[in-house]
Amino acid sequence: MRSPCGIIGFLTDFGNVDPYVAAMKGVALSICRDLSLVDISHEIAPYDIVQGAFTLLSVYKYFPEGTVFVSVVDPGVGSSRRPIAIATRNYYFVGPDNGLLTPAAHDDGIERVIVLNREEFFRKPISSSFHGRDIFTPIAARIACGTDLNVLGDPLDPKDLVKPVIRFGMEVLGGCVKVWVVHIDRFGNVVLSDRFNNITEVLRVGIGSKLKVRTRKKDVVALVERVFSVTPPGTLVFYENSFGYGELAVNMGSASKILEVSRGEELVLCEY
Repeated sequence: MRSPCGIIGFLTDFGNVDPYVAAMKGVALSICRDLSLVDISHEIAPYDIVQGAFTLLSVYKYFPEGTVFVSVVDPGVGSSRRPIAIATRNYYFVGPDNGLLTPAAHDDGIERVIVLNREEFFRKPISSSFHGRDIFTPIAARIACGTDLNVLGDPLDPKDLVKPVIRFGMEVLGGCVKVWVVHIDRFGNVVLSDRFNNITEVLRVGIGSKLKVRTRKKDVVALVERVFSVTPPGTLVFYENSFGYGELAVNMGSASKILEVSRGEELVLCEY
């Protein structure tokens, strides 16, 4: 477990218009003025735990080791869901136990989990609807400035965490693979549930090959390329995205519209 480095990264579905993010930052700086505060994103779709979990998983490893991440996409705020902090090999994650933190935490390797139940470390009064300000940020600020995790709550077995909300991996179907759509970005690029190299190895295809992409509604041919920009506009391409996942994209177009798919749907990929 790395020592905290004094950086807090914030990820929420709060948006940038309302006062919520500023309130959290003010609380953090009131506890420890030497902190560096970084916005990951506050434009996660409201209540969208899957989008928040995928975003956190995609970006956490690019931050300095010892960064503390406060992640709040929390439709169950005020209910019986547990507030938690997770220490991994290189980072700390603070937020609700609803599957938001677990993909990133498991990816880095969980070393310790605590339930945040020591109210003396919370901001008072505690709002039933704003744990980001009154529980998660005060705890994160204390961790970032050196407070030992053990004094902030009681231990929790990592096996008891709410399971990750994103389906990763693939299923081999003869000479094909079944994958799932885990994310669609603003360009309409379709991020799939396994690594590009894993998929191409199973299908025994490489750059210059063709794939048949089968969705619920249609079959479409995709070129396997290094990047979408090397093809004519409108071409569907299967390539390795910047995070290593298999991705379907269209040069100057939207793969999600061409394929008529949405997040969570399954696709079958076969060599053409």
